Amino acid sequence: MAVKRHSRRFIYVLAAVALVNFVAHLLAYPSLPELVPTHWGASGEVNGYGPRYMALILAALPFLFLLLFRVIPSIDPRREGYERSWGVWRGFVCGFSLYMMAFSWVTEATVFGLIPEGSGLVGSLTFAGLGVLLIALGNYMPRVRQNYTFGVKTPWALADEHNWDRTQRMGGIVSVVWGAAMLALALFAGALGGELLVGLFVALILGGTAWLYLYSYLVFVGRLR
Repeated sequence: MAVKRHSRRFIYVLAAVALVNFVAHLLAYPSLPELVPTHWGASGEVNGYGPRYMALILAALPFLFLLLFRVIPSIDPRREGYERSWGVWRGFVCGFSLYMMAFSWVTEATVFGLIPEGSGLVGSLTFAGLGVLLIALGNYMPRVRQNYTFGVKTPWALADEHNWDRTQRMGGIVSVVWGAAMLALALFAGALGGELLVGLFVALILGGTAWLYLYSYLVFVGRLR
């Protein structure tokens, strides 16, 4: 199967990059103190510490995600949808994997003073990276074809290809709006404070998701054509 062949080849390349990333973490490991930052608040302040091996666990997460991404196209009942939108899926996997690899360095960057504690820079970088990913994904969402594991999967979209196409186009718009909002939150992460930042983030995600389900339903009942 084409999906299986291309998936294996592409995932192996990303796994090699993740391995280089992990080896770099191993080289930095001896310089870490016994306790390292392991948790940050929404506005980027350190609010949790743990043993230094946690830095290696964070560095190993890209491998777990790559394993998941390797399996998903093979088990999807509509795997032909991946064949028809393979470029979008591959771009998403690449972008998300690189994002995770970059994020895996947040512990070392904090320990070595590249990200000053209390600066809010972790929150800003996290939201900024997520915003860029969402904007990029939103521009390609209309190309995603019917499947059960990738895209905006409402019951009405899964049941009808026209509804699916309309819902993915709207999903792309919502994704771009989300991304732009994430970039705005990144700019003001330090000033907004953790509680307000989390509240705005949750409101954006829930509001956008609710609108997508409503939109898909309205297409289903014929209110939107």
